[in-house]
Amino acid sequence: MSKKRILFIVNPISGHRDKSRFRDKVAYELGGKDFVYEVVFTERAGHAAELSTAAAQEYDIVAAVGGDGTLNEVARSLIGTDTAMAVIPCGSGNGLARSLHIPLPTEKALRLLRHGRTQRIDTGTVNGVFFLSVAGIGLDAQTAYDFAQDPRRGFMTYAHYVATNYLHHKPETVNITFDENRTLTCSPLLITFANSNQFGYNAVIAPHASLQDGLLDTCILNRPSVMSIPYIVTKLMHGQLDKSGYLTEIQSKRITVERPAAGVVNIDGEPMMMDALLDVRITPQNIPIIVP
Repeated sequence: MSKKRILFIVNPISGHRDKSRFRDKVAYELGGKDFVYEVVFTERAGHAAELSTAAAQEYDIVAAVGGDGTLNEVARSLIGTDTAMAVIPCGSGNGLARSLHIPLPTEKALRLLRHGRTQRIDTGTVNGVFFLSVAGIGLDAQTAYDFAQDPRRGFMTYAHYVATNYLHHKPETVNITFDENRTLTCSPLLITFANSNQFGYNAVIAPHASLQDGLLDTCILNRPSVMSIPYIVTKLMHGQLDKSGYLTEIQSKRITVERPAAGVVNIDGEPMMMDALLDVRITPQNIPIIVP
C-alpha cells in the first residue's frame, strides 16, 4: 500500500495560536510508515493558493492550517482535481471547521488524517469569486472589512466591530431574485449567502444550511431594536435564529442582488469590493474534504 502524500500549508499569522511547534505536532501524530509529508509556511497574501495549485499535481492531500481565508485560498486551487483538502483550524472564528465538526485542537484535527473519511462538499461564487462557507453584504461585510484592518484577532475584537457597525450601519434597499422566478425588495441589517451554517465562533446564521444539498441559504436579517439584541444573540449562538422573528431564510441555487451602488462583500471573512449587481451561484459536490 503506497504512502499518502500530504502538504501542510500553514498561515503563520492567522488567529492567535503559536504555530512554531506545528512541525513537531505533525511528526508526533503522523510519524511512521503511512504518510509522506511536507510543511510549508506562507509568506504573503495569495501564497497559499500558489502552493496548493502546484501541490495538486503531486500530493494526495493538501492541509490548510489557518482560518477560513486560508481555507478559501487552498480550496479554490483544488477544484477539478482529485486532491482532497484537510482542515487544521487555526483561525479566529473557524466557521467551516465548526460546521463540519472538525476538532479545533490541532492534535485532534491531525488525527483525522488517519481516521477520517473523504466527502465532497458544495462551493459558491459571487460574481465568479469563490467562497466555501459564507458570503454576504451589510453588517457582516462591513465588520469583515474593519476586522481585516485591525492587527488584533479573536472574538472580542470581532464583537467590538459588530457592535460598532450595528450602531452606525444604514441599511440599503436591495432587490433580490431567487432562481429567476421569485423576487424580494428589502432593507435589512445584513444578507448572508450561506453554504455552511455559520460565521464562526458558533454564531449560526443559517440553521438549515447544508454543505451537501446543492443549495445556498439566503439569510435576510432585519434590524432588531437595541432591547432585542440579547435575545437575538442568544438565538444566534444556539442555532435558533430562524425562531427569532427577525430572520428570513430562503433556499435556492442562484441569487441575483441589485444594490444602489458598488460596495464591500464578505467572502469567507475577507472583505472585497464588488459591483452593485451581484450574481451568486452554487456548484454542488465541488471539493473533496476530510471530515470525521
